[in-house]
This record gives sequence, C-alpha cells and structure tokens, in this order.
Amino acid sequence: FLTTHYIEEAEALCRRVGIIHQGKLIALGTPIELRQKLGMIAVEMRTNENGTEYRYFPDRAAASEFIQRLPGAERVVMRESNLEDVFIEITGQKVLGD
Repeated sequence: FLTTHYIEEAEALCRRVGIIHQGKLIALGTPIELRQKLGMIAVEMRTNENGTEYRYFPDRAAASEFIQRLPGAERVVMRESNLEDVFIEITGQKVLGD
C-alpha cells in the first residue's frame, strides 16, 4: 500500500490506484483504466477570461479533429491525460498542494 497526496507518485509507482474524496472511495483501477474512462488525450483551451477549459478524447485523431474545428487554435495544447486530470474531473477540485 502507498498513501499519498502526490498524484504523480501514485501514477509512477502503483499498479492500482484508489481515489478517495471526502472519506469515500470514488474511483479504483489501474492508472491506464482510470485515464481511459476519462480519455487518454487532453486538450487544454485558454479562455478569454484567463481560465483554462479541458476536453478529453480517446485518441489523438479525435482530439486533432476537435482542434481543427476550433477558432483561435493557437491557444490550444494537446497532451496525454494523467491521474490529476482524472481526480479533478471526478471531484471538481484541484489536487492538494497545487
């Protein structure tokens, strides 16, 4: 067992990950399984309000197709998703310590 608030540590060291939020287990699986449920590719879009919106896609082809249809694509980043993305999406909160 490993207990940590450092999501990168859990992603690098663990074969199975459980996400606990407000004392309840809300997600359990391998890092890949959890990312696949969300989407393996993240698209970050900078908004005019100085915020960032995220969309998740199963693969780069789907993400690229989405980006091509966006106006202002220079403010867009495509990257692999990670467990922090999973945590934020299912809890609605940033990871502690960020």
